[in-house]
Amino acid sequence: MAVPGPLGESMTREKILIVDDEMVVAEDIRRQLGSFGYTVIGVVSSGSDAVHVAGEHRPDLILMDVKLKGPIDGIDAARTIHAQYGIPVIYLTAFSDEDTLERARQTRPLAYLIKPFVSSDLRAALEIALFRHRVSRIAEQRGRWLDAVVRSMGDAVVTVDLLGRVTLLNPAAEQLTGWSQSDALGKAIQEVMILLDPQQRTPILHPALHTPGPHPHPQPGARPFLLLDRRGEERLICESTAVIQDERGTASGVVLVFRPAANV
Repeated sequence: MAVPGPLGESMTREKILIVDDEMVVAEDIRRQLGSFGYTVIGVVSSGSDAVHVAGEHRPDLILMDVKLKGPIDGIDAARTIHAQYGIPVIYLTAFSDEDTLERARQTRPLAYLIKPFVSSDLRAALEIALFRHRVSRIAEQRGRWLDAVVRSMGDAVVTVDLLGRVTLLNPAAEQLTGWSQSDALGKAIQEVMILLDPQQRTPILHPALHTPGPHPHPQPGARPFLLLDRRGEERLICESTAVIQDERGTASGVVLVFRPAANV
């Protein structure tokens, strides 16, 4: 559902499901959410109804009371909803004992509001939770897109962490090295990619272990290497390396791209 924004533009009203077996409290929350500009798709009082409505209407967020009547409490309902639909949850409860909090934490809620709470706390929790969920979804989508790109590349791609342990092999790298990704993960790059000097036929220091500088620094393969694959076969390759940075610009690993030298 779209409504006009403050400057006439269209903006989406997030859909929220309220799950609370105290109807007076639930109706008060419904009223507050309407004043905040959210769309309440329904109010239910049981965990089983919460799971059903979440699957049918796919709200953007659920406000879930922890203690509900019936065989499925709020935590069990949230666990099922998260597993099946990935919908985020904010818990609303008057219970803050450690056992309840620990059970709740295991379901990865976006917030936990202790009753009674004031309107400003509810609004802040909603805005922060929805923002975090949007950012998380964008990151997941970018991750899936990047994974698809890397897997479809004709060049072999290998990534390693700062300790030189393999964290990814794309299909082209699996074919060239003879290692499957599942077998290679966590192993030292020197074991998965044994590199030899083409003239001396002696082992060389792996480029992934001495890429200089904290910034991406491609190193086009000015000279080829011999790759000794898992089958014992030798392949002449050229490679380039670059440092992987996290969001703070700190080095977190190295990516290697390589191909048979004859194809360069």
